[in-house]
Amino acid sequence: MDIEQFGREIIKEALASGAEEADVLIQSGRESEISTRMKQVENIKEATSEGYGIRAFKNKQLGFCFSSDFSSMGLKEAARQAVDLSRETTSDQFNGLPESEKNFVPANLDIFDPAIGELSTEWKIDSCLTMERTMFDFDKRITNSEGAGFYDGETTTVLVNSHGQTHSYKSSYCYLVCKPVAAEDGKLQGGWWYSYKRHLDDLDSPENIGRIAAERAVRMLGAKTPGTARVPVVFDQITGTAVLGGLLAAVDGDAVFKKATCLTDKLGQDIASPLVTLIDDGTLKKGLASSPFDGEGLQTGRREIISRGNLKSYLYDVYTARKAGTVSTANAQRDNSSLPSIGSYNFYMQSGDSDFERIIESVESGLYLTGLMGSGTNPVTGDFSLGASGIWIEKGKLAYPVEGVTVASNLLEILKNIDMVGNDLEFQGPVSCPTFRVAEMTVSGTV
Repeated sequence: MDIEQFGREIIKEALASGAEEADVLIQSGRESEISTRMKQVENIKEATSEGYGIRAFKNKQLGFCFSSDFSSMGLKEAARQAVDLSRETTSDQFNGLPESEKNFVPANLDIFDPAIGELSTEWKIDSCLTMERTMFDFDKRITNSEGAGFYDGETTTVLVNSHGQTHSYKSSYCYLVCKPVAAEDGKLQGGWWYSYKRHLDDLDSPENIGRIAAERAVRMLGAKTPGTARVPVVFDQITGTAVLGGLLAAVDGDAVFKKATCLTDKLGQDIASPLVTLIDDGTLKKGLASSPFDGEGLQTGRREIISRGNLKSYLYDVYTARKAGTVSTANAQRDNSSLPSIGSYNFYMQSGDSDFERIIESVESGLYLTGLMGSGTNPVTGDFSLGASGIWIEKGKLAYPVEGVTVASNLLEILKNIDMVGNDLEFQGPVSCPTFRVAEMTVSGTV
């Protein structure tokens, strides 16, 4: 089946049914999961899916219909239903498709690897068993496993609209994860590590993932709970994404319009340390959230949200931008069963110039944060409070593991108090950051 032609037929049917404007997002793909636990195969799953979501606009009213019926009768019924539903909704002057972008040719972002779809089940099982074998061999105190897994998938995405646009791309991913459990003196500590990439050749080796996961579990054995104090906190590459995640919610254009964020009316202001530059990039080569166009068919790009501490941009889709009297930043996220909403692409903190060792050596007494639990940041107030674990730092050295503490501050205070940024940025997910140090936070432990 020619998916692009199928999309054009849907638009033709929607217009014939009375729509003034329409678009359709079509997705077709597969995904698989294989996991082992205690050196035994636990799960083998594979699934395929396909579907399309139609938006129909008439008199500034919006109707939406999702379907997985790709027959000729199915597309006609779905298109007519979207138009019929539009007649039942309230007219909104901000509804409608974006203006067409002239000379838009989607970029090749290198986000599809056909080699992933050719992997054998035996290779996937062996990779999981290798991770578990490596972690058990690392230390005799690793006595249990929460499992090891390999996940992969491929998707074809097509967007067609009534302005004559037809865009499409293919994407893929592969993911390895290992979760050992270490035990000592009757107490258990879990650890984990992973590798998540668009291309198979970029994936870390099962041996290395198993080793790092084991190290992270074993180093937490004998953890203590320190006293409450105001100290420097060093966020690692995983825990630091919690800060960035809170910021993402705060720069959502809809929340800004509703004045439901601590960053309302702060555009153009210095809200962070000059060491902080935060970027949202939909065009990052091999990026795990890269896409040549957004959920409304607009060309994506690279945008600095914070530039050397200064807030430069909020994130918008077309509808919210029209309400706010601005233009879309092409941040509409959408799958085939949902309407567009605001989201990010590859959102990351730019690397600094500090080595990891230098950051740790700078701390006389403080916390190297490696684990977080809880809901995170309140985007309205900026309050940040999470359960935490990590390694206590004494006189510039990693001294002993700690658990049972809470780290607390305010998002804006955290951003302003970042006084060291590492040079170790790695893209391991849609949100990424290097190691960074916050000059002072409250670490609540024993009284």
